[in-house]
Amino acid sequence: MNRLLKYDFVGFLLASRLPNLFIIGSTQYLTALLLVSDFTDKPGIIYSLSFFLMVTSTLAIAAGGYIINDYYDQKIDMINRPKEVVVGTRLRRRLAMAAHLALTLGGIVLGFYLKMSLGIVHLLSGFLLWYYSNSLRRIPVVGNLVIAALSGLSLLVVLIYLDRNDPLVFAYSIFAATIILIREVIKDMEDVKGDATFGAQSIPLVWGIRGAKVFIYIVIAGGSFALISFLILVNSWPVRYYFLALFPIFVWFSFRLFKADKQRDYSRLIDFTNLIIFTGLISMLII
Repeated sequence: MNRLLKYDFVGFLLASRLPNLFIIGSTQYLTALLLVSDFTDKPGIIYSLSFFLMVTSTLAIAAGGYIINDYYDQKIDMINRPKEVVVGTRLRRRLAMAAHLALTLGGIVLGFYLKMSLGIVHLLSGFLLWYYSNSLRRIPVVGNLVIAALSGLSLLVVLIYLDRNDPLVFAYSIFAATIILIREVIKDMEDVKGDATFGAQSIPLVWGIRGAKVFIYIVIAGGSFALISFLILVNSWPVRYYFLALFPIFVWFSFRLFKADKQRDYSRLIDFTNLIIFTGLISMLII
C-alpha cells in the first residue's frame, strides 16, 4: 500500500508539471520586482508572506489545470505520446481527479482570502481550465485562445494583486499570450493523429495543416503589431531592443514553419517557442 501511494505521489508531481510551475512562479516574482514601477514599500510587499501565498494560489490553479487536462486527454495522449502519459499509468485516475479538485478549490479559497478580485480571477481561471479540458480542447481556435489568454493572465494577476497599472506588464502579457498561442497550435499539428482518432476538432483537422500555418502567421503579425503599440508607452530601451530583436527571429520562425512537414519538425518548433519564453524571462533582468 505504501509503495502504491509513493508511486501515486511521483505521478502527482509529474502530472503537476513542476518545471512549468517553477517558470510561472518565477515570472510572477520577476514581474513584481522588475516590471512593476516603484511604489511605497514595494520590497516589503513583494517579499511578504501574503505575496508568496498569492503566487502559491496561482500555482495551485495551474497544477490543477495540468492534471485535469491529462485526465481527459489520456486516450489521445496514449496515441500521440504514450511514453509521457502519467494519469492512468503512474497516477490513478480517481486520485488525479481528487488532486485537481483539491488544488483548484484550494487556490480559489486562498485567492478570496487574500483579495476579492484575486479570488474572482482564480474562480474564472479554474473553471476555464476545467472547461477547456472537458470541452473547449476539442473546439478549434476557442480552446487555443483560452489557454493563451490564461497564460497572459498569469502576469496580470500580479497587477490585480498589487492594484497597479503598468504598460510594461501588459507588453509582456501580450508577448506570453502570443507565444503560447503559437505553441498550442503547433502542438495540435504535432498531435493531429491522436486528435483525429478521438474526434477532437483542432485547427489542423478543421482547416488543414496549411490553414493552421496561415493562422500562426496571422497570430505573429497581430502579436507583433500589439507589441509595437505597447512599446511606444514603455520607457525601457533594453525592453524595446529585446522585442525588436524578436521580429527577425519571427521571420526565421515563419520560414521554418513553412518548410515543416514532419512531426519532428513541429517538435523542434515547439522547443524553439520554449526557448523564446525562456529568453523573455531572462530579458526581465536587463530592464
